[in-house]
Amino acid sequence: MKTALAAFALAACLVGPASAAPYTVVDALGREVAFDAVPSRIVIAGRGTLLLTDAVYLFGGVSERIVGVAATDQGLGDVLPVIDPAYSRKVRFANDAGVEQLAGAKPDLVILKTYSKQKVGDALERVGIPVLYLDLETPESFYADVRSLGTLFRQDERAAAVVSWYESRVAAISAAVRSVTVRPSVLVVQATGQDTDLAVTVPPASWIQARMIETAGGTPVWVAQNRTTGWLKVGIEQVAAWDPDHVLAVAYASSSTVAAKRLAGASAWQATRAGRAGAIRGFPADLVSWDQSDTRWILGLAWLAATLHPERFPGYDVRAEATAFYRELYGVAAATIESAILPRLPGATGGR
Repeated sequence: MKTALAAFALAACLVGPASAAPYTVVDALGREVAFDAVPSRIVIAGRGTLLLTDAVYLFGGVSERIVGVAATDQGLGDVLPVIDPAYSRKVRFANDAGVEQLAGAKPDLVILKTYSKQKVGDALERVGIPVLYLDLETPESFYADVRSLGTLFRQDERAAAVVSWYESRVAAISAAVRSVTVRPSVLVVQATGQDTDLAVTVPPASWIQARMIETAGGTPVWVAQNRTTGWLKVGIEQVAAWDPDHVLAVAYASSSTVAAKRLAGASAWQATRAGRAGAIRGFPADLVSWDQSDTRWILGLAWLAATLHPERFPGYDVRAEATAFYRELYGVAAATIESAILPRLPGATGGR
């Protein structure tokens, strides 16, 4: 793209395993996990497996080391076949699989989200299975976790290239909106039920959605009201008080476009500033919504910036951004991107 979102060439760093000299990896909980060699039987498990898997597969050659993966389908389709042609050879677990099931895959490492420590991780370590924790919840922790994975797989150069790929895009977007004097107000809602004209839920202030909106040159209107650790239900009266310029609907297991249309069709939402301006939209998704602390947060950020400030990103092309993401970060073939990803994007027939 010939704009602030210009593509950043990311050279593939598909290096093989390093020597068997012992080394340590510092995980997201600050723990030092020792290894004699790069693990050869890795399981990715627990809640948030999708986010973990997408981070792990940023590194070349990992497929041959991944023997088991918990569910990576949030409801829009399984992303694993897109990024791993050998997915059918993996043991598949439920996200609530217990220690006995995970141990049955004979892993020499299990990768978990930090919030799975007490429920799963501690029990795994009691039976002698090492655990590495990732957080991924903010851009900063995402970068740190990518570097930890680079150390784990002995691919530090690849980790540095991936972090640079993200940081360059964030920097370009930040520079483009830095001089914005009027920052539009934005409300992100999860709206999947039939009563969405009466109530929706909003994410916590600490989650990545608020950070993305701020970086994209907007103001997240809900953050003062949700200092909890989960989605908070709010009524239409609160929405009317916020009266946002933009409403972005997310629906992880179904179409966000349908959810947004349902909101836009309700009289209470039509009375809001966003409703009057026709600015109630579904947050983009392919097989995964782009608003999450998943590797796709960079796609969500670019879309947000171009949506809130189209005059500053006149060359933005959602298809080009998604194509570059899958090609440069995962090495996905053009035919697969064309068939599995692009038809789901905003503006495509049947898009999400």
